[in-house]
Amino acid sequence: MNEQDKQLIEEAKKIIIKSKPVKLIDTGGVGSALITSKGNIFSGVSMGFYCGMGCCGEYNAIGAMISNGEKEIKTIVAVDDEGKIMPPCGKCREMILQACKKNKDTEVIISKTKKVKLKELLPYPWGGSIEE
Repeated sequence: MNEQDKQLIEEAKKIIIKSKPVKLIDTGGVGSALITSKGNIFSGVSMGFYCGMGCCGEYNAIGAMISNGEKEIKTIVAVDDEGKIMPPCGKCREMILQACKKNKDTEVIISKTKKVKLKELLPYPWGGSIEE
């Protein structure tokens, strides 16, 4: 775990704290932060609504990245509202890969002491990439 990884973990924790004043039930329980190949950091928080719609923190961090013209993720992390690091769900693993073919080599922080490449978490991806 390097200093940049520790910074991402702190950014993921901060986004949860920033979302608390919104006071939506089942929203803000997971925060995610990523750093792109260009060195920019984006974060997002999970959202859940009674209508059954919702999304993970990684989903929103990736949305912020794409909204800012980037798609290649160097490293990504997600934490719960107690600060525990958690690996991405299957949907998020697929989304990371589909955003950019190079993201198969994204480093995913999965614990306080371990990070792995996305291709290790997703050895048999569902489909291709949406990129042209």
